[in-house]
Amino acid sequence: MRTQRHPDSIPVPDDAWIRGGSQKRAYISPWYVTTVKHRDLDDQQGALDESLVVAAIEALSQYTPAPGN
Repeated sequence: MRTQRHPDSIPVPDDAWIRGGSQKRAYISPWYVTTVKHRDLDDQQGALDESLVVAAIEALSQYTPAPGN
């Protein structure tokens, strides 16, 4: 999640937040992958609509090769 728009970033509309939110315009950068640490669960920003999460996962697959390729 970022507050700067980059090419191929996915905008997070206000109505996509199921819980929580962002005071600034938010974007998902599907090419930026990280691991979730236990401490990340202590201070969550919110939760997003499942359809937006699925779109981000599908976009991520464009940046990651299929196993065996």
